Amino acid sequence: MLEGRPRGGPLAFRDRASGQALAGPPALRGVAAGLALAGPPAFRSLAAGLALAGALVAGACGGGTIERTLDAAAVGPAARPLAVYSRLGFLAGPAHFPVVASFATLAGPADSTYVLFAMSLPNSALRFQREERSFAARYEVSLVFRRDSVEVRRSEREETVRIPAFAETARTEESVVFQDLVALAPGTYEVSVEAGDRNSSRGFDALDTLEVPAYGGGATVLTLPVSVYAAEPRRDRAAPPRLLLNPRRTVPYGAEAPRLYVEWYGTPAADSVGVRVLDEEGQPIWRGTSALSVDEGTVRHALIEVDADALPLGRHTAEVSPHGVAGNQARAPLLLTISDQWMVANFEEVLEFLSFIGTGEELDSLQAGNPAERRERWEEFWRIRDPLPATPLNEYREEFFERVRVAAELFGESGRPGWQTDRGEVYIVLGPPDESYERFSDRDMGARPDVIEWSYLRVGPGGGVRLIFYDRSGLGRFELTPESDMEFRRVAERLKPRR
Repeated sequence: MLEGRPRGGPLAFRDRASGQALAGPPALRGVAAGLALAGPPAFRSLAAGLALAGALVAGACGGGTIERTLDAAAVGPAARPLAVYSRLGFLAGPAHFPVVASFATLAGPADSTYVLFAMSLPNSALRFQREERSFAARYEVSLVFRRDSVEVRRSEREETVRIPAFAETARTEESVVFQDLVALAPGTYEVSVEAGDRNSSRGFDALDTLEVPAYGGGATVLTLPVSVYAAEPRRDRAAPPRLLLNPRRTVPYGAEAPRLYVEWYGTPAADSVGVRVLDEEGQPIWRGTSALSVDEGTVRHALIEVDADALPLGRHTAEVSPHGVAGNQARAPLLLTISDQWMVANFEEVLEFLSFIGTGEELDSLQAGNPAERRERWEEFWRIRDPLPATPLNEYREEFFERVRVAAELFGESGRPGWQTDRGEVYIVLGPPDESYERFSDRDMGARPDVIEWSYLRVGPGGGVRLIFYDRSGLGRFELTPESDMEFRRVAERLKPRR
């Protein structure tokens, strides 16, 4: 296990934080600083694996187009989550402390700006200790803001996460959300962020600049769309925002609709906003309209629910613009993923590796039907494989996507992704072998082996199975021998669920 606190590289912060904190499920019960928000059902039942950290540019300015460009070309179709978030402009932490953090800005009192910092982390990033009736972990977050090398604001917080059962400590999907809020004068700041587990040396720190935009001076501005799990709108600029942020701006496939929160300041007063979701090529894949509030306060808002059934898997951009007011447009990333272990993939690619564990009938069912039916069948596919339905985590699904990720990294051959190779398929279906041997056809032990043998001691009709991979071409492409292929197919078929 890697330890230590590596420093982050250059980041692209555009906001800043300090003030209030939230704990996500199961820690939503420990909401701090008077924020009485409960996460939506989808937040309480997220069913994927998370290993992330990020800081997203969320700068805004009066008028014009506000946009965060997604570097789609730099991110492969099936990259590791940490790499995906890093390349999209988030702050990605190390694998041993997989958190994600992002920033958002809204108008503050007078001419100041509220800057919100949100960080999500999985329970597995923390070390829990037994208490009388629960298990507890403690983590700390430090935010320091400087202007012209002079410290302007410091926020240091320590939070506690309590869970009822030991099994919850292993959750690798987003489990805890920390938030902080501060009001700052517009301008350029140097910001340092540090977070760490109190019971171990796991953590990360980073240093970069941040631009705090101006929303005062009578400017007519639509804020960037803020991804949220829940929101209590406000009427006055001085009132602190009461939002439960989605730091990753990510929605698991099959979960509830993505929610976007925007605010509108100034005149003329728009009465609604148009919403488009664009794919990686900039083509619209969904359109909608949402009314702005008609309160008499100085802040008008909209809480937008995007139709998740209309969105394919992958990286998208949410674009919001006020109706009847030219020159204002705001964009922010929006990601839809099947799993935080397997970050980005189209559904056809997903079906390829699901074919390793699914029946033909199940795969046909997943392909058929409208989007809503497909999502229901997706959840049913994993439900019948869940070894412990009483727990909030589907352990089988968690392990499956971790195996896919490992196979993709370790077993690539001759331009083929690792999960499409024979070794990758065996690893995904059976997991790591109990024993592994390499054999060499010549006496030069420094040469590449041409035979690899994997032994599984507790699968197969006889309680175990031995599989031989042979590199016939000598180019490093290992294929199951005919006998091993037949044996593996028998075992894999036997492991598929029967209704």
